[in-house]
Amino acid sequence: MDTKNYIISECNHKPLPMNFSQHFKYKLAQAKTSWQLVFLGLCVGFIASLAIILLRLAIMVTQEFYMEQHDYSQLAQVNRFLLPFIGVSILLLIARISHQKFHRTGIPFVLHRQRKYYGYIPLGNSINQFFSALIAIASGFSVGREGPAVHLGAGSASLLAHTLRVPDNSRRILAACGIAAGISASFNSPLAAVVFVLEVVLQQYRIHLFLPIMVSALIGTAMSRMVFGNVHQYSDLLLPDITFTSVVPFIILGVVVGLTAVTFNRTLLTIIKRSTHLSLNIRLPLAAVIMATIGWFVPQAMGSDHGAMLLALSEQPAVSLLLLVCVSKFIATVCALGLGIPGGVIGVLYALGALLGSLIVWTVAPFFPELAQFAPMAVMICMVAMMATSLNAPLAALVAVLEMSENAAIIFPSLLVVVPAILLSQQVFNLKSLFFAQLDLQQLSYKVSPVLYNLQDTGVITIMRRKFHRLNANDPWLQINSSLPTVIAQHGEQTAYLMPSDQMGFKSNNKTLVRVKTLTDNATLAEAYQLLSPKRCGFVLIIEQGNQQPVGLVSWRSLRKHLHRAQG
Repeated sequence: MDTKNYIISECNHKPLPMNFSQHFKYKLAQAKTSWQLVFLGLCVGFIASLAIILLRLAIMVTQEFYMEQHDYSQLAQVNRFLLPFIGVSILLLIARISHQKFHRTGIPFVLHRQRKYYGYIPLGNSINQFFSALIAIASGFSVGREGPAVHLGAGSASLLAHTLRVPDNSRRILAACGIAAGISASFNSPLAAVVFVLEVVLQQYRIHLFLPIMVSALIGTAMSRMVFGNVHQYSDLLLPDITFTSVVPFIILGVVVGLTAVTFNRTLLTIIKRSTHLSLNIRLPLAAVIMATIGWFVPQAMGSDHGAMLLALSEQPAVSLLLLVCVSKFIATVCALGLGIPGGVIGVLYALGALLGSLIVWTVAPFFPELAQFAPMAVMICMVAMMATSLNAPLAALVAVLEMSENAAIIFPSLLVVVPAILLSQQVFNLKSLFFAQLDLQQLSYKVSPVLYNLQDTGVITIMRRKFHRLNANDPWLQINSSLPTVIAQHGEQTAYLMPSDQMGFKSNNKTLVRVKTLTDNATLAEAYQLLSPKRCGFVLIIEQGNQQPVGLVSWRSLRKHLHRAQG
């Protein structure tokens, strides 16, 4: 019987040539640097930067209605007291309108989605993050804006990737680009943003990741400077030379920072754990009561880091005031974040580190006057050391302090503080990164096996076999005599696809049809591995996302070869 009537063009051993869209998608599916990926990274940087700039401007405009120069100490006590309650009322209204459907926000949530969903962020969560962060920060809570910046950056990338239907491996990279753009647009520190993404978010250093993430961070910084100017607040600080006699004090400073970071992480996690059984209607008002009380007496503890930084960098501040603000800021931060106020932690860690550095130096300065000159340096170093220890991000912290100071001389003393701080916290107290500890506490999965994590870098269309026979269920498939795989479509309410048992690797005397599992063409090799690894044989059929037509096959053999090449 002539089979030409029911065998499509694949039987001629000449698969149809790819059009521009298919070629574009094919390049994105590869674990290689390509102009297509860099171009999308640039687009993500632009969109994410717009979102962050809009958030920053919205916060500034909102605060200008009731406050000058973002200084809470200028507000009347009663206004400082009422502000957190007004903010919480609006937050509860938002939760009521959204039915708490999109309540998960922040960096831990982004890390969870990055690891388990290739960076897909629901649009509702991003919208909720924008308005919730705006209200929380503008109402004086001790939370940072970098958490919302990371979420909005990843959300912008997710929206673009979903619209363009890019492969999942590229979606994950674009989400990392959005995070880098968010951090760089928020802190005017492009290189620190790139290192933070590689060190904390992706936790891998792959050559093909560098360029799109760097381009996105570059766009974020450029757009931020266009709106807010090229401002590094600490570049004019004088940094004295480090002598041999000053090495030991910096090491002691690192020990104190390490102990403080351990206390901060454990206190915050304890509050989160103890308050999980409480409803939002109890947790948020309780956070408002604590913040309002602290704001009544200690206005410098309100907000993210502005008031605390001004005090820490002032000339010869009163030690008693530094201690009061430092303790108040600590309590305000752990209570706000622990009870569910939406916001980030990096900015407030900077503030706590600055206060701690200033407090230590000015406490010992009366006994060792020669150490007073190191106060500005200690403030800057303790800022980043607190972040490095709490989040387990030492390299990002060192790059951040380099960019903020614009002085390479600060690297050596920074190492003297960061290294003992991290060694003490991890080796003695077994401290885990705050973000991943929060994920464990919230029971949000993030762990991926090394094999799957490796395979997530590549899309299925890069190794799929494009030449195969496609038949209908009533066609005489037994008469096909070819080395090409054969796929039989069984139409019904939902089309099922079958393949001969011998081609699927099943040993049998009789040739029967076996159902073949399917994946969309934006899937990664990790999903193909999960489908094929139980039996370690056979094929997975790849279906085009748009028209739902079969476009190729991925075999266990080709998948294993790819994995061996990647590991070898």
